[in-house]
Amino acid sequence: MLNVHRRSDDTGLLLTVTRTLDVFSMVAPGERILIGVSGGPDSMALLYLLHRLSPPLKLQLGVAHLNHCLRGVSADRDAEVVRQAAQNLGIPYHLGSANVMKVKKKLGLSLEDAAHRIRYAFFNKIMLADGYNKLALGHHMDDNAEQVLMALLRGAGPRGLSGIAPVREKRIIRPLINANRLQIEEFVRKEGIVSVTDASNDDLTFMRNRVRKRLIPLLATEYNPRITDHLNRLADVTRAEEKWLDQIVLAEFKKVRVAAPRGAIALSIDSLRLTPSALTRRLVRMALKNLTGTLRRITFSHIQSTMNLLAGGSGEKTCHLPDGIRVLRTNQQLVFQITEESTRITSNALEKKKSPPEAIIPYPLPQVFKNEEMGTSLRFFRHQPHKLPNWSAVRSHQAYFDVKKLHFPLRLRLPVPGDRFTPLGAGGSQKIKKYFIDHRIPRVIRAVTPVLADQQRIIWLVGQRMDEYAKVTENTYDVLCVEYFLLDI
Repeated sequence: MLNVHRRSDDTGLLLTVTRTLDVFSMVAPGERILIGVSGGPDSMALLYLLHRLSPPLKLQLGVAHLNHCLRGVSADRDAEVVRQAAQNLGIPYHLGSANVMKVKKKLGLSLEDAAHRIRYAFFNKIMLADGYNKLALGHHMDDNAEQVLMALLRGAGPRGLSGIAPVREKRIIRPLINANRLQIEEFVRKEGIVSVTDASNDDLTFMRNRVRKRLIPLLATEYNPRITDHLNRLADVTRAEEKWLDQIVLAEFKKVRVAAPRGAIALSIDSLRLTPSALTRRLVRMALKNLTGTLRRITFSHIQSTMNLLAGGSGEKTCHLPDGIRVLRTNQQLVFQITEESTRITSNALEKKKSPPEAIIPYPLPQVFKNEEMGTSLRFFRHQPHKLPNWSAVRSHQAYFDVKKLHFPLRLRLPVPGDRFTPLGAGGSQKIKKYFIDHRIPRVIRAVTPVLADQQRIIWLVGQRMDEYAKVTENTYDVLCVEYFLLDI
């Protein structure tokens, strides 16, 4: 473990963070770490701590701040505080802005959910563009306790009670997760760090604020003064057990899964009837997660409705779950699929919505093309074939085309029913709708995924797959690279 000089650790926070980095193997020498900084005490403390630790750990740091366009001049003040801190520390500063309210209305999300999605889209954009390995966020023990308590109040199962993971997907790290709010605030005060307070943190219409301001203080005063510590311990134990159980469930899933039509998942009825109910619930969840890529709208009652199909009798039974998922029980199988009828209804509903008009991209191509109505941005630049990156290094937001094959000007629009393209490497044409279903693209992503077309055909289902026609070959001498960002942030 890195030695920490006692003089610079009056609050114990530096030592706590150093141990956390070490215990969870959060960083490695030479890595580029992007720090998400809102300007509040937590993220500002994280910024200064990682800056202090960066020389001995050989880290390269960057700061990212997103203006959610919700608080006017207060938000501008926050951005300036973060910019000034980054400048004083000599750390690259990345500023973005996004109209969260617009995205909330467009996708039908809660304000908190919309803000969460936009933040991570922004962070991912910066990480891809500038080669950062990790994203460091300022969540701490009190945040984790609030998360666990809210999950409990909502009736979540063990996964929800696992709280906030110290490391997620091997790229999101939370070095403050073993520190508490008072410790962080004391560090900020003693170090003279300038930070800001978001007035929305006092808005009791948000459940998290009510839990923080009312419920946890009540529990600490009337029931258990160490409630935060104990909720964190519950999260740690549950997370470890969930990780262990996931391995068991995956092994069992492979045993009970049987052949099914394309786009569907089938489990053996006979095998499921011999399985303990606790394991069956997890197998059902895994089937649904594999089918759609998310369990966002799946509740305990949905899992229970699916399990009820296994009870007694023979013959076919059916239940319908959110997002057009149909679960069919036959004599031998439990089949999970997304129904064509639900896809048709969804397509019709999207047709009725007021969609942004097709955008014509002028030629010669601009360096950056922005479409405010779609909330998108495209960046164009030319490439020499011999300087192209390895195909494995090409990200989903990038595409490369043989310029000679394109018919300008290009057009950007949302898909319409009947749209077809030939996915690169697929060997044949197919409807975009079928591509979405086969690749389990969530509906919330489908609704905002545009197509890029020339004057003759679709050349890219943006962020998903290029069309075969304009691909780069050994005979290509002029390459167009296009980079896409879902939100202009």
